[in-house]
Amino acid sequence: MDIKQKFNNYLKKKSKFSIATDILIFAFIIALIFPSSRIEVMAFVNKIRVAIVQPDLKNEENAVQLTENDFAWTFEDMNGTEHSLNDYKGKVLFINLWATWCPPCVAEMPSIQKLYNKFKNNNQIEFLIISSEKPEIIKKFIQKRGFTFPVKIAKYQLPDALYTQSIPTTFLISKSGKIKVKEVGAANWGGSKMEKIVNDLIDE
Repeated sequence: MDIKQKFNNYLKKKSKFSIATDILIFAFIIALIFPSSRIEVMAFVNKIRVAIVQPDLKNEENAVQLTENDFAWTFEDMNGTEHSLNDYKGKVLFINLWATWCPPCVAEMPSIQKLYNKFKNNNQIEFLIISSEKPEIIKKFIQKRGFTFPVKIAKYQLPDALYTQSIPTTFLISKSGKIKVKEVGAANWGGSKMEKIVNDLIDE
């Protein structure tokens, strides 16, 4: 019996859940044996969460309002030019806090790219994909994966309204400055549900 036949027999005997479990175990083993591949392997595992998690809108009474101090928070673009949230006041803001070494961040980025592609020509929304790493590290990461969304560099402590101890954390903020979505952990940002949420916020 050749390898292909053995593999087909394996698939027939195993349930989908059992196959998924075997894949996860294999991924963890690879990550332990080859530390250099750990981020990529763990990002693959986190894609399961990305496929499942669909962010939800907060109720109006639970939506945190950004203050003037929050809007005064400054950061830099990849060329070293300083910006603040005030520069984008009155727009819908998609803010993602991430790092190149963070597997859940890496896992969700293709879905962020997908959402960005849908709205990149709409001047009513601004994408702020923010890391605190060195520009050269970020550039290498972004170029390798072909991402085109705009990346910013956090130079100062996060404002109170956006403070988090976990990455990735993503905020979707209305034109009036209310946090309508806050998602801690990887999620699917490229689906039709999120597209509708963004369109509704743009139309407010």
